[in-house]
Amino acid sequence: MSYLKSNDLFTKIPTEEIYQHVPHPMVIADHLMTPDNIGALIRLADNIGATEVCFLGNEDDHRLSKVRRAAASSRDNIHWFFSVETDLHKIVPSGKAIVAIETADNATCIYDTQLPEDIAFMVGNERNGIAEDLLKQCDKVVYIPVPGPTRSLNVSHAAAVALFEWQRQMLLRSKKTEVRSKKTYQHLFFDLDRTLWDFDAAAEVAFERIYEKYHLKELGIPSAHDFHEVYHPLNEKLWELYRADQITKDELNRTRFLKPLEHYGIHDVELADHLSEDYVYWSPRIVRLVPGTMELLEYLKPKYHLHLITNGFQEVQHTKLSGSGMESYFETLTVSEEVGVKKPNPEIFLYALKKAGATLEESLMIGDEMAVDIDGARAAGMDQLFFNPSKEESEGARTFEVYNLLEIKEIL
Repeated sequence: MSYLKSNDLFTKIPTEEIYQHVPHPMVIADHLMTPDNIGALIRLADNIGATEVCFLGNEDDHRLSKVRRAAASSRDNIHWFFSVETDLHKIVPSGKAIVAIETADNATCIYDTQLPEDIAFMVGNERNGIAEDLLKQCDKVVYIPVPGPTRSLNVSHAAAVALFEWQRQMLLRSKKTEVRSKKTYQHLFFDLDRTLWDFDAAAEVAFERIYEKYHLKELGIPSAHDFHEVYHPLNEKLWELYRADQITKDELNRTRFLKPLEHYGIHDVELADHLSEDYVYWSPRIVRLVPGTMELLEYLKPKYHLHLITNGFQEVQHTKLSGSGMESYFETLTVSEEVGVKKPNPEIFLYALKKAGATLEESLMIGDEMAVDIDGARAAGMDQLFFNPSKEESEGARTFEVYNLLEIKEIL
C-alpha cells in the first residue's frame, strides 16, 4: 500500500453527487472567541462544500491575520463574513432549516435525527454555547453524544461531526432514491382528501353557506371562520374515534356539530342535525382541488393505472369525483365503508390491490397522512409516497416524500 495525496484520493470519490439532489449547507457561529476556531470553521466549510459561513459578532474584535492563517487557502475559496444581526432569518436564505448543535433539553441525538436536506448548522460560543434568543429561532436542536471522560467538544470538531453526518445521510438518501427510481410501478393508489381534494378550502365555503342559512350570527357565533376554527379540532378527534371503530358514522355526523354549538352555549340537537345534513350535502359539491392535481393526473394517466383509497363516506366521495372532473382518471375507488375497515388497517390496502388486480411489488400508495396513509401502506407491504406540503416532522420510514404534488413527476 503506497501513500496517496488527499487531492488524488478524493477525485476518485464522487462526493459531489449529493449536490445534484440537495442544496449546499451553510454554517453560522455565535460569537466565537478564538481566531483558530474561526479559521478552522472556514476550512471545514470549504471541505464540505458549504455556501458560506456567518460569524455573529463584530469583526473588529478579532485578529483577522490569525483567522486567515488558520483558514489557510480556504479563506479565498468560500464566502465568510461577520454580522451583528440578531434575526437569523435575515441571515439564512429562505427555505433553509436552521439546526443548532447544542446540549439543550429539547435536543435529539444527531444520529437518530433525520436531518433536513436544505440546512444551516449553528454552533455556539466556546464558553457559553448558543445564546437563548438565538436557540429559540432554530428549527431543530441536535446533540452529539460524547462517551469519554471529557464531555464537551471543541466547536469546530462538533461542526465537523455534524456536517459529515449530514453528508452521510444525504449520500445514503441519494443512493436509495437512485435504487428506487429504477423500480417500475404500474399501479398508483391515491388518498383523496387533502391529497387531491382540498378538504379544508371546501369546508370553509360550506361553513359560510350554513352560517348564513341558519343565521348563526344571531345565536352568538361571531363568524363562519370562527365556527370552523372551533369545529375543526373537534372533528379531527371524532374522526380518530371513527377510524378506531369507537363511534359510528351517525354518531360522527351528529356530534361533530353538536359539540361546536355547545362551545357557544347552544344546546340544540335538531339544529346540529340540520347543519350536519347541509354540510354533507354542500362540502363535496364545492370543488376545491389541491394545486397541481389536474396537471399531475393528466401526466400520470397515460403511464399508470390510477386508483383511490379513502376513509370517507361512499356517497360523499363519489360526489367529489364526479363533480370535480377527476372520476375519469381513476379505474377503481375503494372506500372504507365497503371494506368494513379503515386506513391505516392493512386490510383496506390489500382489498384495494385485489380490486385493482395489482400486486404489492408494482404498486405505490400516495397520501398526506403519515399515520393513516403511509404507515398503513407500509404495514401492508406497499411502497409509499408521503405528500407533505406543510413539511411537518414525522417519525417513520417512507419510500418517497414530496412537498408539492408536481414534484411527483420527477419521481414517476
